[in-house]
Amino acid sequence: MDLITFLAIVVILLIIYNYVKDKVPDSLKDIHSISFFSMAISQLMKRGGNDKLYLRCKEYFEKDGVIKVKFIPLFSRKWVCVITDPVFAKEMFLQTDVFPKLIFNEIVPNSAAERLFSVNVVHSNGDAWKRYRRICNPAFKTLPVHLFVEKALKLMHILQKVDNKPIEFIKAYKFKYRRFTLDILGKLPLILILIKTQILSRWNSNGDLLELMIKACEDPDNQKLSDTELRCNLAILMVAGHDTSAVALSTLLYLLAVNKNVQEKAREEVLRVLGDDLIPSSEQHASLKYLNMIIRENLRLYPSVGGLPLRVVTEDIKLKNFLIPTGTTISLFVYGIHHSSKLWKNPEEFLPERFENEHDNYSWLAFGGGSRIYLGNNFSLIEQRIVLCLLLRKYEISLPQNSIHKNQLEFKSEIYPFPIDLIFKRRNE
Repeated sequence: MDLITFLAIVVILLIIYNYVKDKVPDSLKDIHSISFFSMAISQLMKRGGNDKLYLRCKEYFEKDGVIKVKFIPLFSRKWVCVITDPVFAKEMFLQTDVFPKLIFNEIVPNSAAERLFSVNVVHSNGDAWKRYRRICNPAFKTLPVHLFVEKALKLMHILQKVDNKPIEFIKAYKFKYRRFTLDILGKLPLILILIKTQILSRWNSNGDLLELMIKACEDPDNQKLSDTELRCNLAILMVAGHDTSAVALSTLLYLLAVNKNVQEKAREEVLRVLGDDLIPSSEQHASLKYLNMIIRENLRLYPSVGGLPLRVVTEDIKLKNFLIPTGTTISLFVYGIHHSSKLWKNPEEFLPERFENEHDNYSWLAFGGGSRIYLGNNFSLIEQRIVLCLLLRKYEISLPQNSIHKNQLEFKSEIYPFPIDLIFKRRNE
């Protein structure tokens, strides 16, 4: 038997196994379906962005508020309901006991991901989550702004070397912006999630993350988190912290490059509010109203996380004309909600002014919602404002004429765009 014949047999058997093993519940049969093979092909072809999934199923997202997706068997042998209904979203955020999150041993059992992340502040429920969150919260309420500034200035120094020349921004994003965010996370003096005590003041430490972890593990009187819990929470914070901000900055700079009127208006506000100051004070952060609208609109168009972590329903739930049965795995498709024509006027257009007023109908969920809202949201927003203030003051940002993103931003995976070339031209101040 040759290799091609063997592989063909394996594929056929896999199809039969999945068909027999995973019978669709009767109440889900009428929900539009996407097979795991279709999802896998999209990923292999590097055409698996959130935009492609949404456009492919837009009719069903708008009409039904839900589709069902079959993921690769390695990750899940169940159908997952992908939901874009804001009423359902509100119910999910307010009833966490009815919609608990799946933890890693339920998603990818016996995997490297399970060993690395296990149970953490993102993937936990009930008393365990409350305990992690109680220790985490203080760490993100006293953010060291001077560290943001220090790292942002280093970033500006790097850009000076490529003044007025196209640069592959994805490389800068990977090696500089990610490094920038990880450096900040590594030096948070009150990153209590990584230590086994809720009180650090007696140490008066200005050390980095590793130093705090070592001290925490050596302190026998404050065993709040086990060594495994420390490692798992550190890992999830690092992944969540640097990816969300880095992706947001890259897409935002692209939008400013192709919307020069918005870029100029934002620059005028930065210069007016900050005056001779390079970076905003605490009061000035709130005064940068247009800049904040730009940040929110970017996160609407290109949310850093297209879908929220998987959950499971613990009782039968009604969703429009469908009944989601107990035990069904669900995911809230944030991208779909953010691009719904029922919730947003001209949803595909970049219109920062739409955020002149607050949106409280669960139509903007860039950081999730309810009690499980992303605890690093202020971290991300402050970081973006500081970097943007420095960039807009010093540079005019533009897109090369031969850019593959000339007509629209092209994505190679769920949240990562293809390499973005941008030109940073020094302004005459």
